[in-house]
Amino acid sequence: MGSQGPGGLPLVQAPYTVLLLPLGTSRQDPGARSFFLWLQKMQALEREQDALWQGLELLEHGQAWFEGRLREAQQQQLHLGALGENFLSDLHSEPGGPQLAQIQNMNICLQNLIQEKLSRQQKGGTQPKGETAQLGFPNMRRGPTRV
Repeated sequence: MGSQGPGGLPLVQAPYTVLLLPLGTSRQDPGARSFFLWLQKMQALEREQDALWQGLELLEHGQAWFEGRLREAQQQQLHLGALGENFLSDLHSEPGGPQLAQIQNMNICLQNLIQEKLSRQQKGGTQPKGETAQLGFPNMRRGPTRV
């Protein structure tokens, strides 16, 4: 898929293999039950990791798409500014429309996801290193609006 995992190794999606080992005891045995619950938890964590890797890959593709659209919008803005009062003769594309609504909906979904995660972390009193409690993307370079 082209994405890099930890250590720069390429990501590979592989099917799951679940191995259940008979413990030679009854199903009511606390050791057997504990092992089974541990195995279920490990499987759930593997699925969560796969979903997170998939999400990360989608975000990378999404970021590239957003950056491309941002460049296009900036170019259109520069072009329109250069036209000055003669802009009515060159209205080849109408800004916004259904795509703008979809972008705004996606932004709201992402913001809600991030806010939910941050509020859970703040309630628990823990916050991973490098994350801030405020929303926004400090590493994003937002340029001035050119008119």
